Amino acid sequence: MEIKLLKGLDEFEFGLSKDGFLEMNATQSKFDVIEEEEETKTEALYCEKYETTLFFEGDETEMILTSCETEYKNSMLFGIKIFDKKEDEVIKIMNDHGFSDIEKDIEEWGEKRISFFDAMADFNFEEGRLVSLSWGILLL
Repeated sequence: MEIKLLKGLDEFEFGLSKDGFLEMNATQSKFDVIEEEEETKTEALYCEKYETTLFFEGDETEMILTSCETEYKNSMLFGIKIFDKKEDEVIKIMNDHGFSDIEKDIEEWGEKRISFFDAMADFNFEEGRLVSLSWGILLL
């Protein structure tokens, strides 16, 4: 699986409609509503093939793919198996690819989060190991 920061995942590009996704993957259809406000909602779909959750946002007329979250150990980022890398290696890889707007934080539950705002990506570490990665786009 190839993670494409600011673009999507493999053949699924951010902005892909939920209907378009279902046309490409008829077997994937169990969406869970995870947040619903008056005009917008967010739905999540766990995609077993990629061991990744895809998030679609929008309204009743159109939902689009806006972000992904994975724990898939064979994920590739820039052609590199990213879950094999330690924190300092991830930072170097991101810097080498032009991403440098970084923030580090410790979550309440103990994970260390390294966010790259210019890549819209969060890398979560436990005991120095990358355990999850989320990335997406900003809807205006």
